[in-house]
Amino acid sequence: MSFSATGSDALAPHWAVSAIDPADLKRADDLARERLAQRAVGQQIAFGFVHSEGDDPLLERVALAYEIAVIEGLEELSRPSGANDALRNQAVAAASKALDIRRLLPVPENTHDRLFFVLQFSALAYCGDRWSDLRRWYKENEKQSDAPSVASVSWDQRILYRLFDCWVRLFRKRSWDDLDQIREIIAGLREDQKHYERQSLQNDSQAADQVMALRLVALYHWAKGTEILALYMIQGQGTDPFSQIDKHFEAAISAATASGDAQHEVVLRWLHAAGRIMVTNSLWWALRSINSRTSKFVHSLTHRDHNAMFELLPPQRVALRERGLLDQGKTAVIIDLPTSGGKTLLAQFRILQALNQFDAEGGWVAYIVPTRALSAQITRRLRQDFEPLGVKVEQLTAAVEVDTFEDQLLSERDQPFHILVATPEKLSLVIRNKRVKRPLVLVVMDEAHNLETVGRGLRIELLLATIKSDCPEANFLLLMPYVEGTESVARWLAQDVDEGQAISLGTVPWKPNERIIGLYRAVPNDSKSADWFLAYETLTTTEKAMPLHGTHRIGGIRPIDVPKSRVVNSKKNKQMGLWLQTAAAGAIMSDRGTSIAVANRISSVWKMADEAAGNLPALDPVPTDIGLVQDFLRTEVSSEFQLVETLKHGVGVHHAGLSDEVRALMEWLAETGSLRMLCATTTIAQGINFPVSSVFLSETGFYDGSKKVEMEPREFWNLVGRAGRINQDSVGVVGLAEGSDRNARIEFVSRSTGALVSRLVTLLEELANQGSIANLSEVLWKDQWEDFRCYI
Repeated sequence: MSFSATGSDALAPHWAVSAIDPADLKRADDLARERLAQRAVGQQIAFGFVHSEGDDPLLERVALAYEIAVIEGLEELSRPSGANDALRNQAVAAASKALDIRRLLPVPENTHDRLFFVLQFSALAYCGDRWSDLRRWYKENEKQSDAPSVASVSWDQRILYRLFDCWVRLFRKRSWDDLDQIREIIAGLREDQKHYERQSLQNDSQAADQVMALRLVALYHWAKGTEILALYMIQGQGTDPFSQIDKHFEAAISAATASGDAQHEVVLRWLHAAGRIMVTNSLWWALRSINSRTSKFVHSLTHRDHNAMFELLPPQRVALRERGLLDQGKTAVIIDLPTSGGKTLLAQFRILQALNQFDAEGGWVAYIVPTRALSAQITRRLRQDFEPLGVKVEQLTAAVEVDTFEDQLLSERDQPFHILVATPEKLSLVIRNKRVKRPLVLVVMDEAHNLETVGRGLRIELLLATIKSDCPEANFLLLMPYVEGTESVARWLAQDVDEGQAISLGTVPWKPNERIIGLYRAVPNDSKSADWFLAYETLTTTEKAMPLHGTHRIGGIRPIDVPKSRVVNSKKNKQMGLWLQTAAAGAIMSDRGTSIAVANRISSVWKMADEAAGNLPALDPVPTDIGLVQDFLRTEVSSEFQLVETLKHGVGVHHAGLSDEVRALMEWLAETGSLRMLCATTTIAQGINFPVSSVFLSETGFYDGSKKVEMEPREFWNLVGRAGRINQDSVGVVGLAEGSDRNARIEFVSRSTGALVSRLVTLLEELANQGSIANLSEVLWKDQWEDFRCYI
């Protein structure tokens, strides 16, 4: 099942949806967005939404209309491959719309109603391809998903309550143990059957006994189908799980229908569809029959203690099953996925395929990353994930030469590495000097959109050209966010014109979460002469933002303790101290998770950190992780180091002026969720996977030496894509300081990312426009041609 925008277009003429006035449908959409925003960030942002008593009935009516559209397509979703794609797409789109409303409505308090609401709501999420949103809902509504006590209830109720517990575990998937307990629950029911079944069939009425018998038959088949599904999700057992699941759910539905229990029948139909979709989404199904290394990797992912993984995100599933990511006939693959779309996991599958394919030849994989920070993070992840498989991962430093230790590592033959993580500059030294005698079989380049950057784009482009020329066995996998038209890059890198594959999913309807984007500015508070507050104007100029309207206050009056004169000149209506405003916004939003505050100068970063720390209460007690970092800084830097003090308040700092070790420790603290706030320069955009709730930028440009350079749209969206990432928050908040030119800021946010442009082609076009293309030798000495000189 693929996510599709066409299904949404088909909903409008549906009879149940068209029966509702278009104005009411729009009002329901607006209400759903407003309530989601209010629930997620209402404590930090004072929204001025106006609601009425008729809102809940309207939302119920609209949700029901969408659910009717889903029900019409449930049978299509319950088939291995639907014959009616239009009906299937309609069902997926309608389920997604219904979920947007249902997740904001109150859960029934009555036990029976609550159980059926949670089960149907969860199935709705799967039908709408929104299982990641469902897992967040379970985290936010733990009490509502608690299984009722089975003490002093009838046998059929006992089974129902136990099965509810099983399906909650199937939907939330906390861990392998969480799913494995389903087997124990079903086994316990088999034991209980010996004691309770006979009594449940003694009702002094043949008709009542017959109805109960049919009800129990439905429940027994439901239990068996549940057990089969759980076993497949944790172990991947069975070559055809669908036939067994279908067999038992169809029997359960028939029995429920015969018993006259319409509610039971309906929920079974929902769960049948959800169960089939769950199998289709599973790692086991998507990666069946690939190779032994991949099977072992899937086993380790499902069994690990922390963040066990059982299912693929929609774009991951499409890339693997529909777009040919693991097609061995494709020698160059370009993956364009939105931030938090799961690019690294896709790269891991391709890596294992390459290592398995060239195992006899001793093939190795190069994983290219743009920064030392990302290099350390990727190395940690690959080592953690691949260690159970015996895959050796090594990391090269970013130094401009290969030292003795690295030379020994590269030439090791007894226990050679399988994967080498390096920056483009370091890998270029390894390739040009032929340091590794074994064949390079795959090149993975993370954040590959850097191909077009001024500073390093040409260097990266020429590195890829060198690899293509000198390493004939090498295939290519380039990972990038928000890039259009990558087919030309794939064709260039492929060994044959038909062997390139561009998988572009950056513009699909699926989103990891909702995101509020807006401009913030300081506003004088007339009640006191020195008071002020932050106003946040939500923007609707881009489809990447939740379409909310209005201007709202962030935090309270004087959100940080500085006078109005430092942030706004009310007489001239001029914004001032943008870094102060950014520090204030970040400090306010840190209440709901780590926030990132970005400035364009290192000096401003330190000032933001000081100001934020001064306005946030000290951590009491100081978390162990932060205490260890403070001890390191006192020992290795100084007990008077500024960062030691800001960390007392949960405020970290990240910029290029810090040592590799200190930056790595800041990343570690952010990854563990120990930081309230991280003050950084724009270098933080390069692929760091922080669990971040919000991102605030004081400027849209950064300094390259003494020259101020405007941030590219792709850099901006890659940075703000960190806000509210998958498994973190349902809503991410992004803010940009309005400054002196509001219209320019709005235009900046509205810009599209566009296609990737070769840096070499750009330089040549500049020469052509100057009429100097014929005199290339006369300009090669200039700085921008340095990488080209080295190449030739």
